[in-house]
Amino acid sequence: MLSKSESKIKNIKESGKYLTELLHLVKDAVGVGVRLSYLESIAQDYINRKGLKGAFKGYMGFPANLCLSVNDCIVHGIPDEYQLKEGDVLKIDAGIVYNGGISDSAITVIVGGDNSNQLGKELYKTTKHALDTAMEKIAPGVPLFEYSKTIYSTMMSNDFSVIKNLTGHGVGDKVHEKPHIYNWPHPETKKIKFEKNMVLALEPITSILSEDIKTKPGNDWNLYTENEDLGAQWEYTVLVTDNGIQIISGIQ
Repeated sequence: MLSKSESKIKNIKESGKYLTELLHLVKDAVGVGVRLSYLESIAQDYINRKGLKGAFKGYMGFPANLCLSVNDCIVHGIPDEYQLKEGDVLKIDAGIVYNGGISDSAITVIVGGDNSNQLGKELYKTTKHALDTAMEKIAPGVPLFEYSKTIYSTMMSNDFSVIKNLTGHGVGDKVHEKPHIYNWPHPETKKIKFEKNMVLALEPITSILSEDIKTKPGNDWNLYTENEDLGAQWEYTVLVTDNGIQIISGIQ
């Protein structure tokens, strides 16, 4: 069974409230000339003030509370002294631990406003639309295939791509748990069915053209699109209920 207890769900929901507030704080601080390290300092200050723990910092050695990934850096970007430029496509990914309950969510922001990068805008809005549409397929007993197929078909029909080897996942007790939530109709998706009280981090990770990732010299955390094209990400932590899903964390 992959479902969570009522007491665990309660703690995950509390975690999600804090995480959503944190994402709003960081998003509001994004602007031209802002350093990634400053956004990380906002997250650390918030976590300290609230007496919380960041789910990412220290996880497998990751050094920060936020993953901040710019342009072709698709996920797991380490906050550094990079100054944001107008038109940058910034992915903000964070997790919060509350009394052992973990939530994980991400958004994509165009630095300087959506009109600063029309292609980036279309990519992230399509990614969010794909997620919102696919979530309507989720209910107990439904195969994961229905969700994954909807993400993939929505992106492809709008002439965008899905990063196939990066997935969503279970969450709650740990940052990453089973099952893998594929964003394309992988054969495994027909074998997995949604269950009541599953807690999942639903996370389409997309690009203009690329289906795979690569690293660059410097560190092994930052992952980049294989064709060095723009990437986007949108992520909610959700609870599977009798009536579908309930969003626990993330900016809707």
